[in-house]
Amino acid sequence: MGHTIDDKRGGPDAPLYRQLAARLQQELESGRHAPNAPLPAERELAASFSVSRDTVRKAIRLLEEQGVVYSDHGRGTFAAPESVRQMSRFLDSFTDDAIKRGGVPGQRILGLEPVEADMALASLLQIEAGTPLLRLRRLRLLNGSAVGLQDSFLHLPEGATIRRQQLEAKGSLYRLLAEDLGVRPSESLESLSAVAARPEESELLGVAPGSPLLACERITLSDRRQPIEYCEMRYVPSYRYKTRINKWSLG
Repeated sequence: MGHTIDDKRGGPDAPLYRQLAARLQQELESGRHAPNAPLPAERELAASFSVSRDTVRKAIRLLEEQGVVYSDHGRGTFAAPESVRQMSRFLDSFTDDAIKRGGVPGQRILGLEPVEADMALASLLQIEAGTPLLRLRRLRLLNGSAVGLQDSFLHLPEGATIRRQQLEAKGSLYRLLAEDLGVRPSESLESLSAVAARPEESELLGVAPGSPLLACERITLSDRRQPIEYCEMRYVPSYRYKTRINKWSLG
């Protein structure tokens, strides 16, 4: 027996895939699908809701963008944990943040190389020491001026890699991870401090040695709450870094 697929968030005037996405999200919020439980296959959803498989794919893609579900290539689509579903989708890349400010983002790739996780990185990323990582060093530009340095250590799916040309064309690392590798950054844990610019940093950022820099350490989690990146960032004082904090329960 078929289902109706409109509700207050995706009424009859909305595109069909949005109506379906709203109905599926309603089912997820009602607890019909347990965290990390698989959703029915595309064919089953299409038959159940009397829509095309293309409509189902568009609805699933929209729910993925919203962090409601996640896909595992070759295995299917799964319900995201409640903690991820309830979280605002506010983990912006440098590129997206710069555009929102009305600026023009840019980057210069300083290094892109495979490395092995040492004990410290292994602990931070919850992996075994010696696990292959990809190290990416970039100078970040805003309106053509250097504003920051980012040194990222990425734990990618087995066999996956990132090419310099690929990143230069995409512009945003997080967009590349989501669109090309199916790894969706979802939230981050950050610590902030002030440090003095070291000689290499002062030269790249155009500031005097010893100048104060805003230092940020970030561990980025995927929508499956798996650590995928450890990043050390250094920003010049003129760069206005903004972050938002998730609500945590204390106890």
